[in-house]
This record gives sequence, C-alpha cells and structure tokens, in this order.
Amino acid sequence: MEFFHSVLDLFSHLQPYHYMLLVFAAYFIENLFPPLPGDTMLVFSAYLFGVYHYQDAFIWLYVFSVLGAVSGFMTMVYIGGYFGRQFFFEKNYRYAPRSFFEKAEEYFLRYGWGVILGNRLFFGMRPVIGLLAGMSRMPRLRIFQLLTVSALVFNAGFMLLGVFLGRNWPLIESILRKYTGLTIVLTLLLILLLLWRIIRKRKKK
Repeated sequence: MEFFHSVLDLFSHLQPYHYMLLVFAAYFIENLFPPLPGDTMLVFSAYLFGVYHYQDAFIWLYVFSVLGAVSGFMTMVYIGGYFGRQFFFEKNYRYAPRSFFEKAEEYFLRYGWGVILGNRLFFGMRPVIGLLAGMSRMPRLRIFQLLTVSALVFNAGFMLLGVFLGRNWPLIESILRKYTGLTIVLTLLLILLLLWRIIRKRKKK
C-alpha cells in the first residue's frame, strides 16, 4: 500500500493505455513473483479511471487484467509441464522441498479443478498451483477455461470495487488489507496442515 501512495502523483499523469499495460504486467508477474499485488493494481487503476473519467476505456482495462492473469498462470502451467514433477522433486529446493510438493500434489489431485477455479483466492500460492496443474498433465484446454472464468469473475469484482469505492481510497485500502490478510492466513494454515501431516506420518514410521 505504501508503494502506491508514494507513486500516486506519478500515476496521475499517465494515459489510459499505461494503466492497462501496468495491470497486465502486475497480473502476469504475480504468478511468478506472488508479492506483486495484481488485484491492488487493478483496483487502483479502476479508481483513477473513475476520477479522470476514462469510462470509455474501462472495458479495455478489464480485458488487459484478465489477459495478464490468464497468461501468467498458463505460463506456470507450461513450465510445470515442461520440466515435470521429477525435476522439482530431484531439486528438493530448501523453500520448496520434495515433501511439500508431494503433499501439495496429493491435495491438488483430489481437489484440482476446484483449486484452479478458485485460484484467485489463494494469494501467494498461484505459482505452485500453476506448476502442479502443469505437472499433473491435466487437459490444457480445461485449465484455460476454468482459469478464464475465475479471472473474469474476480477481476470484475475488483473493477467494481475500484469504480464505486474509488473515491474513498482509505476504505478500499482497508478492504484490500483484510482480503490480503485473510488469504495469507488461509495459506499459512494450509502449509501448517501439510507439515503437521508430514511430521505425523514420519512419527508413525
């Protein structure tokens, strides 16, 4: 949030197509680097569109946000499919160990389609979801369809949030903090649950 406050004056001088490109980039990159808040960027841009009366360009801002979200996620899907599960399992990265991927994959295979459809709710986990979708060899067309539906619905919601509440930025900021905080808590709980089950299984052995 502090970042957006510091560059507010700069953004106020941009043209509509600049916001579209920034929103596209934010949604694309968040699938590779989760801390970048694509949703916040969309709300902020929709807010400025309302302030500066860029109503004719709203639909294009929406389109670019959906394109960014879909293309970024599908990039991770193809990366996961290209390298395969064995690559990530053998690497056994410190912050993404094999045990984590194995457990995450188990849950993903059980609730895979639902996880893809609701991927916008899992802040910080979208890259992992994309990789698992690619590694699982799920039909790409089906992934694309569910992902598009998810982006269309959630991004429309954030657009409306920016348009109708944009003139009251402190209120938007509070809502986004709660949204981000909630998704972070849910993600941490999921990770703790996975670790607990791994530890429990090892103790039994």
